[in-house]
Amino acid sequence: MRWTPEERGHLRRLEELVAPRTRRSPKRLEPQELEDLPRLYRFASSVLSRLETSGEDAAALERTRRLVGRAHSLLFAGLDRNASGRWTRALRFLLVDSPRALRSEWRLALVAFGLVYGPALLAWFAVRSDLGLAFSLFQPEAIAQEISQLEATAAGEPFRGNFTFGVGESPQTAGWIMAHNMGVAVVIFAAGLVPPLFLYVLVSNGLMLGAYTAVAAHWGQAGAISSILWCHGALEIQAIVLAGLAGLVLVRAWIAPGPWSRAHAMRLESARAWSILAPVFPLLAIAGLIEGFVSPHAPTGVRVATALSCAGAFLAWLLLGGRGGRSAAGTASRLVPLDGPRPA
Repeated sequence: MRWTPEERGHLRRLEELVAPRTRRSPKRLEPQELEDLPRLYRFASSVLSRLETSGEDAAALERTRRLVGRAHSLLFAGLDRNASGRWTRALRFLLVDSPRALRSEWRLALVAFGLVYGPALLAWFAVRSDLGLAFSLFQPEAIAQEISQLEATAAGEPFRGNFTFGVGESPQTAGWIMAHNMGVAVVIFAAGLVPPLFLYVLVSNGLMLGAYTAVAAHWGQAGAISSILWCHGALEIQAIVLAGLAGLVLVRAWIAPGPWSRAHAMRLESARAWSILAPVFPLLAIAGLIEGFVSPHAPTGVRVATALSCAGAFLAWLLLGGRGGRSAAGTASRLVPLDGPRPA
């Protein structure tokens, strides 16, 4: 090795400080170690520069380069980390970084939501005109069950569909709904990785919404069932679409990585995908509580008010969250431009 005796001694000391078996946060270094680390790092950097210039010993150069890299990682660990508490960072992530990431994907979001609500409107008008079309647009057994429930509903009674459980069953029902819907969100995220499958899921759910409501309209019960469905659906349906949208963002990096390698583009876009996927779970938790406690039991006026409040809160979060100020997303958000991966 082409190191001088002085260099060898200092570099050995630096190796002891940054050895994998002893590596730790700079905050936990002993006072003397904390004093030595930046000094030895600068010294090793000057040695590295000399070896690169001289080119006299490739082995010494490579060993010094690795040592400087390990020292750099230890010395600058957590430099970009937000100093605020864990819960503060999580709240800021959900209320600031997530809506920003979602707004940056407004084109994909517009298409995704359009593929739900467009077919829903088409199914509504089609089935409203011809009840028989409902059996073609959605599962025939589900439509037959709904018609049976409608026919069994007494005159003057509001239609409740499957929401017939009592108040005492609400806690376990809400828990089951939350767990079930979060599992569905994971499946929808996976479907987003296969765009044709995601397209099918969106359209079929839109057709279900339109057909189900239009069938109830033939018995004059569209308002009653809509107040139940949208009481929790104002959050639940949007959350499910967001889960698939996160999958689409990730698969886009594979299909169109731009100037990056596919692996690198996916690493970059995974931060954006997580920003879109993360709020899905609190949204579904809130929707599950509403579906268990409010949708089946509250009066129609309360259900409508809840639906409008949830829809308004979602739109406010989406359109106003993170407006102004600086993102706290850290290094990843600065490396990944909001209009898609490209060189820094």
